[in-house]
Amino acid sequence: MICLTECPKIISRNEWGARKPTANPQQLPSEVPYTIIHHGGTPNYCTNQSSCAAIVRAYQDYHMDVQGWDDIGFNLVVGEDGNVYEGRGWDAVGAHCGSNCNQYSIGICIIGNFTGVSVAQRYVR
Repeated sequence: MICLTECPKIISRNEWGARKPTANPQQLPSEVPYTIIHHGGTPNYCTNQSSCAAIVRAYQDYHMDVQGWDDIGFNLVVGEDGNVYEGRGWDAVGAHCGSNCNQYSIGICIIGNFTGVSVAQRYVR
């Protein structure tokens, strides 16, 4: 069993250098029934706030510039540095699992690619 002794630090959008969304976010209901866990899908990893913030900015750039979304798709992003990076935040509809589930879920992305590789225990804490 893993016990938390303290909560991870949440890195604000301002702290990681987020761009402004191109539209006002749609608000999530106060309670959602699902949490969707993603991995970044690319073999980019980080061990400090600076390198993790750069990857989060790259995710946002890809989502906005290539996918054409209003903002980064995830509500939260978890880095190997032990920090949680604010994406769209707790109360905004994400763009992470399709139009039929975004409005019913929070999307959390773990930085890295875990296809065939186990997630490090530090992510599970």
